[in-house]
Order: sequence, then structure tokens, then C-alpha cells
Amino acid sequence: NGDQKVDDILTPEKGFIYLGSKCDNGATVKWDNDAWVPTVYNLTETKTSCSLYFSNKENQACVLYPESAACKYSKAGETEEILYDDTEDKNLRYVGTTPNNYVYFNCQDGVEASKSTCERWRIIGIMNNIEDADGSVGSHLKIIRDKFDRNYSWDSSDTYVNRGFGVNEWSEADIEKVLNYEYLNRRTGSHKCYDNAYNVTENCPDWPIIGIRETSRNMISSVKWNTGTFGEDWNSSFYESAEKFNAKVTYEAERSNHTGNELCQANVDSSGKDYCSDKVDRTTTWTGKVGLMYPSDYGYAVGGDVRTTCLKKSMYSYSSDNCITYDWLNDKYNNQWTMIPAPGSKHAIFVFQVVFNGYVAESSADSAFAIRPTLYLKSDVKIVERDYEDYGSIDHPFELEYSEIHE
Repeated sequence: NGDQKVDDILTPEKGFIYLGSKCDNGATVKWDNDAWVPTVYNLTETKTSCSLYFSNKENQACVLYPESAACKYSKAGETEEILYDDTEDKNLRYVGTTPNNYVYFNCQDGVEASKSTCERWRIIGIMNNIEDADGSVGSHLKIIRDKFDRNYSWDSSDTYVNRGFGVNEWSEADIEKVLNYEYLNRRTGSHKCYDNAYNVTENCPDWPIIGIRETSRNMISSVKWNTGTFGEDWNSSFYESAEKFNAKVTYEAERSNHTGNELCQANVDSSGKDYCSDKVDRTTTWTGKVGLMYPSDYGYAVGGDVRTTCLKKSMYSYSSDNCITYDWLNDKYNNQWTMIPAPGSKHAIFVFQVVFNGYVAESSADSAFAIRPTLYLKSDVKIVERDYEDYGSIDHPFELEYSEIHE
């Protein structure tokens, strides 16, 4: 029972599932569930050792879910509100209009979880092949805050940098600094909040009051986030192409080596060069704890009878065919930031957003939109067993516990 370290590959036919891996010398493993084989990356040193971890499918309660109402999802695999996506990682995602994916998080330390002592977050799903800061690779629960009352710029800049409209590089974004310093550590610091171009500031919340508390902070895993984008110029024909902008293609673009300014740097001219005048080093991965949702998270959250139709569509067209109606990540009152840059041949200022009426588009980084903190929980974080028939609903959110058995 529980996690097992093995010297040979245990097969699904023998009743086992893959949990994760850990290598020395900086190597990493990516697991293919379909072929049931590992691929080792960054194998640059001799005598490199990798351990693969498996669990007995019958005796374990889905690693991430205990024996409870929620466990049925892992045992049965798919239900109407939690489905595998069609990516190579085979992530298990909550889908539909109102799935029971609520979870108490950032609770007052040392007290019973309740609506008066905790915040309500929501589970995006079980994400596979996530690389932790220590190089181990495995599966994690990914959660997003249900509501965040303030709107902020993704990034802003002075008039000499991209004409004041910000820089679309997550590792240097103003909101990334605020989320991973002040908000994460529940403290007042030097990072400012912005809500317009030219570094126009907005009053920040009282971070020591609303930031992440210590117990919840210890549940968060520092992981490698993908921050790549598309390699093709962003224009109307791109928007409207289902083949170029559906959820799966977007998922792959997020994991690409394309950055938010490569096209701009290659095509600057007298009319556009000022919009990519920043000297920021660009990256396609970022390691940290608090991010935002991906455009593909929104795309894959659609469910119901329209799911098949919507997943074949451009996400720019999610306002039609009831895609918006059956996508729980939509907020009909607010535009929401994602953490992925949008490419362009004459600018390096645009970032993808989820617009309140359902479609995904781009906006300049200085725009003030809703910020919904998003994070991955450590693999040792479990859901507490409860007898509620509607466990995970808005009335009875999942409750978490952290055993630290692998610390």
C-alpha cells in the first residue's frame, strides 16, 4: 500500500499506476502513460540514477484523493464533471458549468475549516508530468482562487520601455513579484500594484491580512511553469482558426520555446520598434509557487454536451455554441489575466486574457483585469475524508491535510 520504489516497471495489467520520479545530476523523467515508458532528459552526467514511483491502483485512494466521495473520480477515472484532456500528459480536469471542485484553502491556522475561517478555491484538476524545483516529476492538484476582488495590471512600465504599456515576460511581471513576495508571504514589501500604463500605481490590499497563511503556504509546491507562446504572428486570421488556437494547440504552445518578443525583435520597423524596446531577458519556463491560469486551462474546462464541439473550436469563438455557458472558469463579470504572452511582429506588450463574455484574446499588459492566484499543491497534500454526498460543492468544499510524509 502507499508509494513504492521499484527496480522494474510495473504494468497497469498488474494493477499499478505511475506516481512520479526523481533523478540525480539534474536529469528529469517524462512519463508516457499510453506507451508505459519513461523518457529521461538532461542526461549529461555518468552514473545518473533515476527512481520511478508507483502505487497499487486497488489499494491506494488515487494518491491525491483519499477514500471519500471524491475518490470515485480517481477509481472510475472519468465522470461527467472530471475528464481526461487529450494532451500527451493526460491531465484529469474538472469541467462543466458548476462542477463540485470547491476546496477550502488559506484557512486560519489551527482552527476547523469553514466558510468563516477559510477561502474558497477551486480545483482545476490533477496535472501530470509537473517538474518540481528539486527536479522530481509527478502529479499535482492544481487549484485557483474562486474570487479575487481587485483588478491589477499584469505589468506596467515607464514611457521609455514599450511606450509605457508593460512587458509581456512573466518572470519580470509586476504582478508575479507581488504574488510571490507580498501575497505568498503575507507581508508588506517593496513591490507595487499597478492599474494603468506609465507605472500608474493602485493601492495594494493589506497583504498581512489577506495573504497566504503559513499552514497553507507549506502546502504549495514550487514547480516549473511553462511560459511559452505561439510562434506565429497574432492577427485576426490566427484568432479565427480552430486549427491554430484550440485548447490542445494552445497547451502545446505554452510548452514551446517561443517567447513574447521574438517576432517583434525580428520585424521591428520605425512604426513598431518602440513597442518592443525593453531589454528584458526572455524565458519560456519559470520556477515558483504562485502563477495564474493558462489559456488552455480555460479551454479545457468546458464540459457538457458541447465539450466535443468546443474543443475543436478556436478559443476566440468560445462565446458561441454555449462554450461559455459550460465553462466554469469563465467570470461573466470580469476579464481575467492568464500568465502567457501573446506574440506579435510589432509589439512585446500583449498577454492573453479570458474576456468576460467567453472568448480568449490579448490585451496590453498595463490593463487592469482580475487576478486569480493559481498554484500546485504538494503531492503529500490530501483531501480529508468526509461523508457529505455533495463533498466538493460550494456548500461543502473539500478539506485539505498535509502529512509531509516525503519531506
